[in-house]
Amino acid sequence: MKTEQDMLLTQLDRYWECFECGRVIDDPSLTKALETAGMGWGLGVPCPKCGSTVSKSKFPDERFRPLFEMIVECCQIERAILVLILAQIAFEGMLDNFLRRLLDRMNCPEDISLAITDEVRGINAKASFIKSLTGKDIKKMIRDVGFKDTLKQFETIRRKRNSFLHTAKGKEDLTRDDIIAALKFAYVTVDLYAALFSEHREWRPLVEPEDNSY
Repeated sequence: MKTEQDMLLTQLDRYWECFECGRVIDDPSLTKALETAGMGWGLGVPCPKCGSTVSKSKFPDERFRPLFEMIVECCQIERAILVLILAQIAFEGMLDNFLRRLLDRMNCPEDISLAITDEVRGINAKASFIKSLTGKDIKKMIRDVGFKDTLKQFETIRRKRNSFLHTAKGKEDLTRDDIIAALKFAYVTVDLYAALFSEHREWRPLVEPEDNSY
């Protein structure tokens, strides 16, 4: 039977993002073909959503793999506080990715979007900026794709982390149950952002092109 650690690592090879339609693909029958076609970029393999055979990339981005692998390693040595911290970092890092995706879909240059996400720090600031871009509250966006409890789980992890790091007396002990909860949260984090990326994929230029038809 698969453990929570196995399930989390499986998430890293589960999803692919289609560069044509922007949807995140979850189709186990395509995994082997996507891995071997076009030097790992899924060239020539039709997207089950739009039919395009253009490039596809692993989701989440490959740079997240060491982070999730580190979560599993810290779980194996039962360093609960590190598992909680890394799970929180993974959630916020993928929120950065989602923000950059929104900016990319508005034709924002990559260097500018990177500068923005570097300056807009903290989950509340990111949520506020996303609302200014889309007019939508991130909590509602998350609920709308079927993850109504995820932010509550994030707050629980953050509270336990803060209690461990900052409380001098009456420190809240972390247990194996906290490790498992954080692993499950990291697993759900991947599912959540796969859903958000697929849902919010439309092109919305920041500046509409001029109409020169007259």
